[in-house]
Amino acid sequence: MRDDEVIGMVVGLVIFAIVAAVYIGLIVLGVTIAKRKNRSPHWMWFSVHPLGLIITLIVMACLSPLKRCPNCSNTTQQYARLCGFCGYNYETAGQFMPQQQGVYAPPPRY
Repeated sequence: MRDDEVIGMVVGLVIFAIVAAVYIGLIVLGVTIAKRKNRSPHWMWFSVHPLGLIITLIVMACLSPLKRCPNCSNTTQQYARLCGFCGYNYETAGQFMPQQQGVYAPPPRY
């Protein structure tokens, strides 16, 4: 091999390493944003394709964070007053709303 071919290969490998490091860094950034907003980090599977990575990062940056219920660990919208799954009242910090008439409640299990 000639010297200029070796230099070209080394430059190509360095450029590839830099691009791969930036790409992996953006994926890690997207997972970090998703976890910080209580969103599923599995959305970052779209980042297999570079265009999917860009779209997913933009969407994750624009979404509002979710609130995690301390009682049942399900997520609800940030400004919700009640947990939609267990009825936990976020405003009164732990009081449960009484069952309303006409709302289906499953029979108790014994």
